[in-house]
Amino acid sequence: MEILTSRFGKISFSSKEVYYFSKGIYGFPQEKRYLFLKLKEYEPFLWFQSIEKPELAIPLVDPTLFFPDYKIDILEIALEELKATDLKRLEVYVIVTLTSMIEKAQANLLAPIMINPAKKLGKQVVLKKSDYKIQHSIFCELEKKSLQKNRKNSWNKE
Repeated sequence: MEILTSRFGKISFSSKEVYYFSKGIYGFPQEKRYLFLKLKEYEPFLWFQSIEKPELAIPLVDPTLFFPDYKIDILEIALEELKATDLKRLEVYVIVTLTSMIEKAQANLLAPIMINPAKKLGKQVVLKKSDYKIQHSIFCELEKKSLQKNRKNSWNKE
């Protein structure tokens, strides 16, 4: 199978690579079939490419790369929908909003994308009773960690 995308040009794929989202994702409920594109030139980001709407490609990232303490609690019904017995069998990603200035990139930690790679199923989950927000600055978080590390290192030198 092939699709001609606006961002990546022609992409060849097999039906075994397609993830199915029974309810779509927020903002795109009618788009239910996606590819996950892991492209070296975009690392650490990957792309969530709709095969039904070729102009729709959404950047994602593993949230623990930027937010190492990121933890989620999901309802059992979400596990059932993904045909998983526990969270360990799932991969979790968050949607990233990119601008022309990469340092302003934002991650949506409140509504992660969860996938079951073994079953090729996916679901976007809105976390209940969470302090996470829709917009968390990715690089601001990295700067904070870097400053803390530098501060800790400078204190050790005294």
